[in-house]
Amino acid sequence: MRSIAFLTLFIATAGRASPSDVIDQATGSALQADARQAVKLLQGIDTKTLSKKQRGFVTCMRTRFGPSSTVATGKPRSATDRILAIYRSYWYAALTRPNTREQQEKKLDSRLRALLKAPAGADLDPIIDKRISTEGNHSLEGRTGLLRELMVWSKQDDKWTSVTLPEGQDPVEVHYLNDFKSFGWSYYATCGLAATGGWTTEAGLFAVMPRYDSAEDEEFKVSFLDHESQHFADKARFKALKDWELEYRAKLVEVTYANGSRAKVLNRFITDQGDDPASPHSYADRKVLGDLAKRLQLTDAKDLYTADLSRLQAAAREILLEDSRQRVAAGQSK
Repeated sequence: MRSIAFLTLFIATAGRASPSDVIDQATGSALQADARQAVKLLQGIDTKTLSKKQRGFVTCMRTRFGPSSTVATGKPRSATDRILAIYRSYWYAALTRPNTREQQEKKLDSRLRALLKAPAGADLDPIIDKRISTEGNHSLEGRTGLLRELMVWSKQDDKWTSVTLPEGQDPVEVHYLNDFKSFGWSYYATCGLAATGGWTTEAGLFAVMPRYDSAEDEEFKVSFLDHESQHFADKARFKALKDWELEYRAKLVEVTYANGSRAKVLNRFITDQGDDPASPHSYADRKVLGDLAKRLQLTDAKDLYTADLSRLQAAAREILLEDSRQRVAAGQSK
C-alpha cells in the first residue's frame, strides 16, 4: 500500500472570482479527473491579462483537452514509450469523458495485456514494472485517487534521515527520484501545474525532486518529509487506515509545521476539495479545513490564511493528537 502527496503550484486567492481564482477552480476540477469541466471554466479567460505561467497553463489545457483536441502520445521508440502511450490515451479519454471512466479503465487493461502478452487475471502492475525496468527505468503503478497511475524515472539516490513528528521521531529511508519520463496522471491533467510530489511504501519515502526548488527549503520538509513520514509512522502504528484518513492526518502535520509555506499549503487544500472518499486528497482537504475552521471558530476556511500562526499550528497538532487517542481507545493500534 502506498500514499501519494500532491504538490501544486498556486497563487494565493481571495475575494471575488479573479482569473487566478478561476485557474485554481479549473485545476481542482482537473485533479477531480474532470478536464472537461476544467476547460469549461477556462473558456472566458483573456490570456493577455495573465502571468506567463498562468497563460501557459490555460493555453495548454485548451489545446490538450478542448473540444477539437485529440490525444497526443508521440512516436514510441521503446517498450516504455509504448506503455506510456497507452496510459496517456487512457488518461485523455477518462479526463475528457469522466462518465466513461470505468469503461476506459477496462480498455487500458485490455491494451496493456495485448502489448505485454499478459494472461487474463494476472496482476498487470508487476509485469509492467518488470518490463520497464529492463530498459533501465524505475516505475510506479497502481492507482492515485480516481485514475490508474504510471510514473517513470531513471535516476534514484537513497539516504537515511530522521524526521521529528508531533508524536515522536523516526528514522526513514528517503529515495530521491530524478530524470522522469512520466510524472503521472495529475501532471498530465493539469499541464504540469499540479503533480505528485512523493509517496510512501513499506520500503520508505519516495521524493519527486523536480517538483521542489530545493531539498533544503521548508516546502520540501513540510509537504514531503513531514507529510510522508507521518504516513510511514501511521502505517506502522494503526490498523487498516483508509487512504483519506492517512491523508487527513498527514495534512494536519503539514499545517503544524508550516511557517513561511502556510499560504501554499492552505491554497493547495482549498483548491482541491471534494466529497468523494475515492479521491482521498480532496476528501481529506475538505475535512482538515473544516475541522481547523471549527476549532478556531472561523466562519470561512480562507480565514485560516490570516489566523494567528501559533494558534493555527497548535490547533492542527491538537486535532491530530485527539484523532490518535480516539483510534487507540477504539483498539485500532497494532
